[in-house]
Amino acid sequence: MDTTTPRTHIVGAGLIGASLGIGLAAEGWDVTIEDADPDAQALARSIGAGGDLAGATPDLVIVAVPPSAAGRVVADSLTRWPTAVVTDVASVKAPIAEAADATGAGERYVGSHPMAGREVSGGLGAQGDLFKARPWVICPNGATAAAVDVVTRVPAALQCDVVTMEAHAHDAAVARVSHAPQVAASAVAAALGILDADDVSLAGQGLRDVTRIAASSPHMWADIARLNRAHLIETLDHIIDDLDEVREASDIGEAITDLIERGRFEVARIPGKHGGAKRDWLPVTVIVPDTPGQLLRLLAHTAEEGVNVEDIAIEHSPRQPVGLTTLYVLPSRAAHLAAALERHGWEIAAS
Repeated sequence: MDTTTPRTHIVGAGLIGASLGIGLAAEGWDVTIEDADPDAQALARSIGAGGDLAGATPDLVIVAVPPSAAGRVVADSLTRWPTAVVTDVASVKAPIAEAADATGAGERYVGSHPMAGREVSGGLGAQGDLFKARPWVICPNGATAAAVDVVTRVPAALQCDVVTMEAHAHDAAVARVSHAPQVAASAVAAALGILDADDVSLAGQGLRDVTRIAASSPHMWADIARLNRAHLIETLDHIIDDLDEVREASDIGEAITDLIERGRFEVARIPGKHGGAKRDWLPVTVIVPDTPGQLLRLLAHTAEEGVNVEDIAIEHSPRQPVGLTTLYVLPSRAAHLAAALERHGWEIAAS
């Protein structure tokens, strides 16, 4: 593969576009960036996400605009720069590939989708390392091998895990692993609407885990749902059919048992740490005073014992100045860690 860095122009200076610009510039790439919003463009350039194209011709154009506009901007870019390779970062791929093919220049378009983001939007939230170690999907469509090579250099430079997929297969997959989970989380959160504040205060970590992404902005998701409507509806029908079976079952306990067992089997297939198989870690839950420095002290004591924390969860008590911090560790280290933390004066919560 050619290791030279293409002159890269980014169209769209929001969170993803600006993060791409910062990350590629840090790797020594010649990056320029533009946005229809002059303020967003000025901000992106001021934080090092790229300079002014100033009439130069890019080798690679990365379209980082909202999903509803991506197809049009990709088509415009293929026309505006007739020698450039064009890619985009939208989370739905097939409709954009169709828009590119309709220009007659589809051989210069390669779809891509970095599976990364933040809970904030706009260039102010940009991070150059936003994509590091995250999956980055490449959808070659009808592109030439040379065009695919140019686009693949982007995730390679940003240290991403590159996955190659056909556009329709990508859209079907993300409907199940990303789009439907957003809808389901929002539906569970919306069901809280009939409860008063005292009722909601009973919420435990389970509800927080299920509804964490329900705080997402609805505007982007409206675009995604429209673009990926068929795959999303197919996935929601699957979920609704499962829930209907539980609701209509003569023995609801048996039906729930079956659903949970199938869910347990499938959740075990979700990649764990470093993309590997999930490990059966054991929890060590510690009662931690909600004051500055306590969490750092807990982690320092854990490190002193030579125990690696594989994952961590924090649950705050709504009425007490303490929190429950659960450290997930290898089973062989759990009992040792619990005993050692007690010697350090920590209170271990009953399991």
